[in-house]
Amino acid sequence: MRKKKIIGTIAVLALLLFFIILLSVSPPSRYENEYEGGKKQISQGSTFVDIPEGCGLLKVHIINVSQADAIFIITPQNKTILIDSGSGMKPRSSTNVIAFLKRMRINKIDYLIASHYHEDHIGGMKSIFENFEVGTIYDNGNCGNYSSNAQRTFESYFSSHPHVVVSHDMEFNIDSCIYARLLAPYDRPEGCWPSDRYDSNENENSVVLHIVYGNTSFFFAGDCETRCERKLAQRQDIKSDFVKVDHHGSATSSTPPFLAAVGARFYAISADKERSVVDGYYHPRQAALSNIYVQGARGAGSLFRTDLNGDITVISDGRQINITVQDVAGRCQLFSGYSSANASSYGPIPELASVCK
Repeated sequence: MRKKKIIGTIAVLALLLFFIILLSVSPPSRYENEYEGGKKQISQGSTFVDIPEGCGLLKVHIINVSQADAIFIITPQNKTILIDSGSGMKPRSSTNVIAFLKRMRINKIDYLIASHYHEDHIGGMKSIFENFEVGTIYDNGNCGNYSSNAQRTFESYFSSHPHVVVSHDMEFNIDSCIYARLLAPYDRPEGCWPSDRYDSNENENSVVLHIVYGNTSFFFAGDCETRCERKLAQRQDIKSDFVKVDHHGSATSSTPPFLAAVGARFYAISADKERSVVDGYYHPRQAALSNIYVQGARGAGSLFRTDLNGDITVISDGRQINITVQDVAGRCQLFSGYSSANASSYGPIPELASVCK
């Protein structure tokens, strides 16, 4: 009898050990939050995707360039893409891009994309051409006739480099591991939105990049505002897990229909809440942040900002997305912005006013 009890006890313990091991190797939850060395890392995705052999990681870097834009991408087959170059006029903008790329030991930019012709996006192009080998240039062809010193400097490099004008939607066949497209929401029967000195709508002429890798997807919409977003919101093919929020989180971007069409889980804003006051923009705005919050980005693990988080690194293996930042910021910090063009209007969005004192 005693021998049977011992055998029964061993059997129960073995069964418990089996379940403990099973739980320890089960797939991760859809969202994982962990802190490593003060840096926050977020994971999202599924492990049940067939990734072609030889495909590595897709790496997206939202570089902290003050009140400007610069995004560096390394594809799974190690092709390099730079979207915009930061500003050549603002401190810690284009200089940050050069320093970042040199720290990464980058020698060549295979594909250089100018989302549009504003200085805070192409003002650092001269430094890019001076410091790195550049492959093919993509832009909107200055279809809105925008005129500036930065525009003339940038266009001076066209004669010595392959140059592609994104006048319509086109596949961006640069890496067999990913499916990428360049979208032209400004491709209208009446032409691009005019951007001359009388009617500047250059933001609406932004080149858009959409990348799909496995079951993860990314959306970069430059400085699109209301009309550009309206065009994009009519599409059924722009669903993305990650979106670089367009136009620095302005009051005229991140409209509910556009955000719903993209349906992102993760949002990154390139802005500088202090420099934007100097420039007279007051970014980010509470209106945009509220729309993002209502769309479902409720915590510090779903919204990121370069002015609060520093450089933002987004890595996908085709199955899940991992996001790492230089500095951790809380929900109340991330969801605070300007309610108007007044420096004293900075504060939490109305949805969080009661909890963010």
